[in-house]
Amino acid sequence: MNTEDILPLLDEVGRFAKERVWVSAERPEHPVSTQCLETLTKEAVELGIISLSTSEDGFGIWDHTDTAETMFFNIGGLRHLGRANPGIAFSWHRSGLAHGLAKQLGFTLNQEHLLASTLSIVGHYGLGRYSLARWIKGSVMPPEDQNTLSDWLCRQRHVSPIVAAEGWQSLIWPEWCDGQIVWRLSTSAEAVVTRCEAQHGFDELSSYLVQGGAYAQTRSLDAAGSRNIYERLLKAECIGLMAIAVGALERGQTLAVEYAAIRKQGSKRIDHHPAVQFMLGEVEMTLQHAEAVLSMLTRPLDELDLGVVLSMRARLHESLCQAANHVVQVHGGIGYMRECGAEKIVRDLNMLKLQSGGTREIPLFLAAWMEK
Repeated sequence: MNTEDILPLLDEVGRFAKERVWVSAERPEHPVSTQCLETLTKEAVELGIISLSTSEDGFGIWDHTDTAETMFFNIGGLRHLGRANPGIAFSWHRSGLAHGLAKQLGFTLNQEHLLASTLSIVGHYGLGRYSLARWIKGSVMPPEDQNTLSDWLCRQRHVSPIVAAEGWQSLIWPEWCDGQIVWRLSTSAEAVVTRCEAQHGFDELSSYLVQGGAYAQTRSLDAAGSRNIYERLLKAECIGLMAIAVGALERGQTLAVEYAAIRKQGSKRIDHHPAVQFMLGEVEMTLQHAEAVLSMLTRPLDELDLGVVLSMRARLHESLCQAANHVVQVHGGIGYMRECGAEKIVRDLNMLKLQSGGTREIPLFLAAWMEK
């Protein structure tokens, strides 16, 4: 497929995001209900935005990553959905990655679980520090690295946080076993699951602490294949999180610009005040930088360097969160009220920043990634 084929598909995703997802979530103080999310998910499947195909003929999000055109679709689709609702976009992003991984590993998901599957890429903290980078590169693993990864991905000893739609059924996650990463498929009934009552953002989803129990299915690959799968997943995860976050900030910019154009102070519209103009300018600069970053990532996934992708994520998420704070400040005190919508964008962007180990350990990962 070429770009001319992709653009109509993205237009359709954008129309669905605006007319169905955004309309369902236009009252930010009233989160989308579980039933409504299930309905939207089924509609997304019917449109092919989420593909449940077990063959290669599907063209949903993360079904294909081997050309610039398919990556353009993945990034553009998640960006549209993130503009409408970051939490729902995140849920479908993880579901798309889980379906793709299940097909690649040969996991069998029953029909009930196809729409309720998710993925957890990392262990109970961070990015495995320097040890994960060395393993992915195929470097010699000293005992301390082995111990770090063994502890980091021990599902029996530690709980792992996941964020997913209410009623999730299956979870695919990695575990360190005999010097190698193996992939496990767990159902919510087989694992030890504790729901977290408090959650910072993603009001449409729920947070859980999951501890490994019995495993329905297990897959292990040779060392090179295992490293390749993990590296590809990390890159897709980072790119997806960035695309959703950019869409969310685009929505925030619209809110800020529209409000500044009608709010007056001292008989003058506030978008004529230098302080407000400065904040609006900061938001615009952040989005222009984000546009450049996402454009650089519209290449086949295997051509992208993991270290570069992680570096982009670390810097971009910081600036996106700062810009979202400017969106709130433009609104003044009302920006902190839930019915305004601006504060929800801040919370959702913070949640995106914290996923898959967050951004705090990326410098440690990169230090090992750069080792000769």
